[in-house]
Amino acid sequence: MLFTATYQDAVAIAAAAGSSDEAAVRLNDLLLPIVKGFGSERSYELLGSQSLQTFGGSGFLQDYPIEQYIRDSKIDTLYEGTTAIQGLDLFFRKIVRDHGEALTALTTQIQQFADSEAGNGQLKNERHLLATALDDVQAIVGSMVNDLTSAAEELPNMYKVGLNTTRLLMCLGDLVVGWLLLRQAEVALAALTAGASGKDKDFYEGKVAAAKFFAQTRLPLLSAERTVTEGVNLEIMELPEAAF
Repeated sequence: MLFTATYQDAVAIAAAAGSSDEAAVRLNDLLLPIVKGFGSERSYELLGSQSLQTFGGSGFLQDYPIEQYIRDSKIDTLYEGTTAIQGLDLFFRKIVRDHGEALTALTTQIQQFADSEAGNGQLKNERHLLATALDDVQAIVGSMVNDLTSAAEELPNMYKVGLNTTRLLMCLGDLVVGWLLLRQAEVALAALTAGASGKDKDFYEGKVAAAKFFAQTRLPLLSAERTVTEGVNLEIMELPEAAF
């Protein structure tokens, strides 16, 4: 959300100066469905599926505020367009209609970070995981574009695109979050190297640990999502209504 807000700031600053920042406009448009769709789905998943259980059965009651948080977070997956709508918006309007310009600008930043050697190599493994995840997401987009293109001759292939738009939304969200966490970890490592102490040291160490944990446990899953995307077929769409 904060990363997206930086582009909204850039748009506002340019407007105040009597000009426009089209690159910032495009990136803001690309990131908005991710903020809405990915952010709301992950919030509800983490609260309702995982955090709730730390309280046992009491978490389901009003003894603790988490039951309120779960109900509040669920509405975010619904209004301003359900998650499926956000996925369609991301692919058709923010990637295809934009000719991939904003996506290329975003992935270029991620690639540059993955290829850099900052931080004395302490994030070498995580940068590799990020680079692999980036390849996976780009392959997912490429597969969906191919399906969209082929739909001109084989219209049912459009279904393949629709079956993967939410998947792309979530994968791109994981990729961006992983990248931003690792950017934070790079800053934290620099501060630790400079001699941060006390609470600052603990804070920075936590940032590094969180980024590594996410990169090691979440980013590798995108390879499986890529396999699913590339192997999607129309069997489920060809079932007669009576089969349900």
